[in-house]
Amino acid sequence: MRRLRPGLIAILVLNACGGSSPTAPTPLPSDLAAAPTRVVLAGKSLSLDASLWRDFMPVSPPDGKPLVAGLQVRTEDGSDVPATVRADMVWVLNGADTWSTLPREERSRQETAPVYELVARDGPKWGPGITVDVVVRLHEAGGRKSLLRVANRLIQGTF
Repeated sequence: MRRLRPGLIAILVLNACGGSSPTAPTPLPSDLAAAPTRVVLAGKSLSLDASLWRDFMPVSPPDGKPLVAGLQVRTEDGSDVPATVRADMVWVLNGADTWSTLPREERSRQETAPVYELVARDGPKWGPGITVDVVVRLHEAGGRKSLLRVANRLIQGTF
């Protein structure tokens, strides 16, 4: 399996979408792997959950569709994630391999409240049946950025 390089993937995704690269430098793999599982931004303690899957239904290609990650940022107290908190990058770590991309808010916060919900699509064809770590980079108004990680998430398959 070839290794996916975070910077290259982000550039390709951004070029395809007509976007510009995120302003913060790409963290080192060791920084991603050591990212905390709770952070405080905008006065709220935040955690991350992730659902990962690949589609192998009969309409899919013989080797399945690419990885999709559904991300949920939650407050510890169950209140809404502050609107000033945004995600600008996601990384999925599979051993020495890393996939990075820009997450999208496909449903409004009013629909997903109190959770801040994001989706990352068109990932690598890893799994199913393996576990990975997921890291998001969150930032709040004013520029403070934090990495937030959830470990050992199973990539599932739909058959």
